[in-house]
Amino acid sequence: MKHIKLFENFLNEADKFTFKTTKSTGRYRSFYSDSHDIKLKGNKVGNIQDEKPFKIKLMVMKNEAKGITDNNPNCPWKWITLKKESESLEEAKTWINSVIEQIQKQYELKKI
Repeated sequence: MKHIKLFENFLNEADKFTFKTTKSTGRYRSFYSDSHDIKLKGNKVGNIQDEKPFKIKLMVMKNEAKGITDNNPNCPWKWITLKKESESLEEAKTWINSVIEQIQKQYELKKI
């Protein structure tokens, strides 16, 4: 019974984005902003811009049928910026987790 609950919790957590903030390091760190990566099952799938308004960018696979294309035939994926702009980093994180199902239905995320 205990193993079933652990497995159910694993399934529920698997469909949520996680986030990793990386601070700039080195001699010129004051010139660079922090990096906020968006991860899905441990793989990077996008990032959140560090300045207001906080914009969300995702890496998606190109798909002619869905109209996700660009002029570069050498790369099978591209960056997209979502229209949602948030006033805080926490608001952006909460919002993207609330629409995860819609994102996964509409886009095939590129995982690094």
